[in-house]
Amino acid sequence: MFAHTPALDGVRGIAIILVLLHHFTLFDPTTTFGAWLGFVALLGWSGVDLFFVLSGFLITGILIDARDSDRYFTSFYARRTLRIFPLYYLVVFVSFVVLPWFPRWHALLVGPADVPQWPYWTYLVNFAIADRDAFQHGVLDVAWSLAIEEQFYLVWAVVVWLLSPKWLGPLCAAIVLAAPIARTVALQLGAHTVDVYVLPHLRADTLALGGLLAWLVRRRSLRLHPHTAAWVCVAALAGAVGAALLDASPWWSGLWTQRVGYTLFAMAGAGLIVSAIMGPQDSWISTLLSAGWLRAFGKYSYCMYLIHLPVSRVVQEYVLAPAQFPAVMGAMWPGQVGYWVLATIPTFAIGWLSWRVFESPILRLKSRFPY
Repeated sequence: MFAHTPALDGVRGIAIILVLLHHFTLFDPTTTFGAWLGFVALLGWSGVDLFFVLSGFLITGILIDARDSDRYFTSFYARRTLRIFPLYYLVVFVSFVVLPWFPRWHALLVGPADVPQWPYWTYLVNFAIADRDAFQHGVLDVAWSLAIEEQFYLVWAVVVWLLSPKWLGPLCAAIVLAAPIARTVALQLGAHTVDVYVLPHLRADTLALGGLLAWLVRRRSLRLHPHTAAWVCVAALAGAVGAALLDASPWWSGLWTQRVGYTLFAMAGAGLIVSAIMGPQDSWISTLLSAGWLRAFGKYSYCMYLIHLPVSRVVQEYVLAPAQFPAVMGAMWPGQVGYWVLATIPTFAIGWLSWRVFESPILRLKSRFPY
């Protein structure tokens, strides 16, 4: 088993901050600087891709290390259940059982959509979103990415156990190459951009790229120098931004972004992870990723991810709506920066509280399921 790397908590922290920036960016830019600031912030949807690469890296590593254990499946699924299910199902319960008793809050947080419940209880929300080609539930549709991860856990544990270890890396590499081709073909055949965004087989390159890193690390075949990895990260990020510029849109639905941008963002995340795990502890990037405040965002990221959208709606309703953003010398971006702060503070506070009183006590039970 590989030791826990604090810098990876910082990588997770970057991922959640990117997601918050994306969903908390609401202003209409009136200046060139504001337009660029908004463009960069809206690219924060790529934080989900960083989550995917990190999850692929960590989960594949766990499975490789535990492959010969007699408790391989029992411990893996039990530990994943303890980490994922309790908080998720609490949010689902509140959304479908509690909130309908409070119509005003339900309308504010959930919205007017009346969606079937069963996909949310069964981690099939991504397929439900693809079926209707739209995001509708104001609280729970964000769980499309959690659904992909759960589907990944179910399949990947079996794959790693059945497949000869020497073939796991080539399989991951093949998936990384095949997924962008599959997205391109799907788009040419008329697939909706939402389908391309949320269906697992079309997003598999991100998880597989993380799995490839885990395989290379454990075979001691990862020869990439940390500084080289950092440059790979920068180059891939530049390519992904270039794809967004070709689309003239920072959103995940751009055609160039969907064809190649997803993979480029994943490669940037992979470069960041390699820099985190391979670099010296006193390097500037390890120091940054190991910073306490950034690791705290990573530590509380699960709850923050699940509740940040309803928090944002409450802040807009009772504190500061986009129409009320103050203009400073004709620029709207200072008001947007203020909103980022106002929405992030309660999101972080709820994440901290959830960790202290709910998640952490449950996670102690993982000790009952060793490998």
